[in-house]
Amino acid sequence: MLCPKCGSKSTVLNTIHKREFTTRYRKCLNGRCNKRFSTKEEYSSGWHYKSIVKQIKEIVEPVDI
Repeated sequence: MLCPKCGSKSTVLNTIHKREFTTRYRKCLNGRCNKRFSTKEEYSSGWHYKSIVKQIKEIVEPVDI
């Protein structure tokens, strides 16, 4: 994974596995940058319905009956 600050490669410092996701704590390998950041990886067994419904709600205007 690339550093979001400088675009250099990064390394994983720690990984935490949860039931629904994995968090990885990373550090930039660029000696001048050394930015620390984390990533969250969500498990998926197909469609992510919550995000699809949210996107639809943002697109469709509410209808008053």
